[in-house]
Amino acid sequence: MSNGQHDIEVFARGLEAALHALSAEEREDIVREARAHLAASAEAGRLKAALAAFGTPQTYALQFGVEERTQAAGLRGAWSLAGNMAGSAVLALLAVAFVTVAIIDILVPAFGIWVNPATGAIYFGHAGMTTRAQELAGAWLSLASFAAAGGLALLSLASARAAAREARRYLKGSSVSNLAGETL
Repeated sequence: MSNGQHDIEVFARGLEAALHALSAEEREDIVREARAHLAASAEAGRLKAALAAFGTPQTYALQFGVEERTQAAGLRGAWSLAGNMAGSAVLALLAVAFVTVAIIDILVPAFGIWVNPATGAIYFGHAGMTTRAQELAGAWLSLASFAAAGGLALLSLASARAAAREARRYLKGSSVSNLAGETL
């Protein structure tokens, strides 16, 4: 590979990395056009002038709206990350609430889900609220609460892992423009 071909390839790789926010098809078209133009300039003996006119791959990529698309993608990524983290926290709090209900139900047997047969009213709490109340769940309340807590804990863990993946992708994407900084 001649020195000119090497310079063209270095520029093309840097340009492709700088165009990361564009679709693969758009990226390929732009890089193909740049390669063709630089190859024609090399044949005419004006490669250095053409490369100087293009500027750095990052500077050349700016004319294709890469910066705006990168900023918009970064903003979407930040909101997605915040949503995943908040969702994980809410699920974890619900799991803690269910564990608390199960523990209270075990320690205080009069605590549960009750129904008043005369009125049909259903309430959650202590049996002393009415004399005719009948417990709906009984010992199943503790088991159901522990099961719900376990399920919510797993969902919270999955959501937290998704948030961590999103954070890595967001942080990696915010520094992509630095990856294309290979100089000629």
